[in-house]
Amino acid sequence: MNKMFKILILITFLFSLACANNSLLKIDKAEENDVTIEQSVSSSGSPIPYSGSNTASEVMLQAFHWLSKNGKNGTDWYTYLYNQRTTLNTYFDIIYMNPPAESADGQGYMPSDWTDLTTAYGSQSTLKSLISYFNGRGKKVIADIVVNHRSARAQCSHGVWCVYNYTNYPMTSINFIHGPADQVSDRGAKSCGICMTSGYLEGSWSYGGRTYYNEDFSGSCDINHWYSGTRTIVKNWLTWLKNTTNAGFHGWRWDMVGGYDPQYLGEYNSSSSPYLSVGEKPTGSTQELADWVNRSGNKTMMFDFAMRDALYSAMSSYDNMYGNYLATATGENTNSGLVGWWSEASVTFIHNHDIDLNHHSVGRATFPWGGDSRGITTQCAYAFILTHPGIPCVFIQDWEDRGTDLRKTINNLIKIRKANNVKKGSRVWVDRRENGLYAAYIGVMNGEQLAIKIGKQGWSNYENWVPNPSLGLTNAYTKYESGKHAFCVYYKNPVTLE
Repeated sequence: MNKMFKILILITFLFSLACANNSLLKIDKAEENDVTIEQSVSSSGSPIPYSGSNTASEVMLQAFHWLSKNGKNGTDWYTYLYNQRTTLNTYFDIIYMNPPAESADGQGYMPSDWTDLTTAYGSQSTLKSLISYFNGRGKKVIADIVVNHRSARAQCSHGVWCVYNYTNYPMTSINFIHGPADQVSDRGAKSCGICMTSGYLEGSWSYGGRTYYNEDFSGSCDINHWYSGTRTIVKNWLTWLKNTTNAGFHGWRWDMVGGYDPQYLGEYNSSSSPYLSVGEKPTGSTQELADWVNRSGNKTMMFDFAMRDALYSAMSSYDNMYGNYLATATGENTNSGLVGWWSEASVTFIHNHDIDLNHHSVGRATFPWGGDSRGITTQCAYAFILTHPGIPCVFIQDWEDRGTDLRKTINNLIKIRKANNVKKGSRVWVDRRENGLYAAYIGVMNGEQLAIKIGKQGWSNYENWVPNPSLGLTNAYTKYESGKHAFCVYYKNPVTLE
């Protein structure tokens, strides 16, 4: 067998392997906003191994917003959620809860005593009862974990808030970054030059030739993750939170993961084995989101800010919908955002506590609503994430505080998703992406279970885009605002709509 013949055999084998993997091996280049960027993973990516079932049609609920610490209906927030537990259990598989620890700010994002779980949201006993209820029904509850920084319990002898000698999981100077950036105007320096002498800097890390500089939080002293002793304290606390005696959480949402090297996030997950881990990095760059996943050792998902930004751009005009923002091209797995590159690593969303009706702190505005009380524009956005792969996250403020029409639409889309088996790794075929129209099929090739059309184009004449009749997608869920925004979901397995 000559050398040339061996090369031809090798080329043929590699080509057949790519075909057998349903075109998952792609050229490592993708066009995003007309800039060529390196794609570090294949379009579908690989499973994030501990993030739950790759074959389930899971939907997440962010079960709090910025003002939830004030309670609702005359009760604290935990009691309010417990009273809604049966309804929540009907629709949602993963319940994403607020930061659980006592904090200086009330919302939980300036945590102090990590083991004081009686907070402004309610008592530890009520929290445990809520988690136990969901866990007993096969649902998972994840906690918002804030370990980029920590608030002190008292002032040192020099008048600086840097005493961290909590009874459980105390920290000393070596556990913190000591630098000039850790200051705020209303409370003064958080790091005492005498009492805190670690001298560590925020630092940086690199992946794929790209360097990222870790961010500082000015409201509390930043934790020194570079010190192994600090990481041991964090890992022990996560184990404590998973214990049903204390709480019983199954997984983590990581706050401000831009503040420290993601390899340590991967270490924390390896130690605590969460059902699901998802990080928050408010970047519109798909490449950056993928780098965070890769740098963690593929041990976390990420909130898909890139896809959220694409949805906002697509629907920012009340008079039209620009489908070209929702996918980089027609064809297989070509959606924008991390969900288009690596759906196994993507948690999609529309709003969160930092982009809600009462608070905006990550450079994003609340999603365009629409021209009438129904909020059709926001419904279109939910129609996209609830019919596409990744794990979609519904925001509780959208679900219960913005009208019955939006709530019913979210509920119906969840039913359609689950009945038609849309998974976080499902295949997407983008058929149209243009001014006025986005249209796509979701499901295995030639066996698609679902299709969606978004945009006013063809709204008075469905024949402008309908699914291939041979697929049997004979059910349709339609919502529209005449001449403006609209969507239609076609699906195979019927559901009882609300």
